[in-house]
Amino acid sequence: MDLCFIRERVADAHGQPFAQIIDDQLRSLFPRHTKWSLEPKQADGLDYVIAEVTGIGAWEKDEDILAYLEERAAHHFWAWLQGYRLQVEVKEHAECSHCGKNKVKAGAL
Repeated sequence: MDLCFIRERVADAHGQPFAQIIDDQLRSLFPRHTKWSLEPKQADGLDYVIAEVTGIGAWEKDEDILAYLEERAAHHFWAWLQGYRLQVEVKEHAECSHCGKNKVKAGAL
């Protein structure tokens, strides 16, 4: 998942850089099995943060991830989010040794 956040360059009330605020938000949204890298930039009076998020979750399609984010992301996450790209690869676990069926699916970002 690639996320692009943009805001006007202003000092945060706590003095945190924009990239740190985005990192904190991602940490609260994806506490386990997910990693990300952030690329902060500044230009024309704006702060930009590009986040590349990878990991494993209980999602099988893009809509599942969006619903997850809609339920949990803070208001400013949506105010700053200016673009995204999602790609979910569904991985099936090995067959059950008793019945031979795949019972569990997990989505990978």
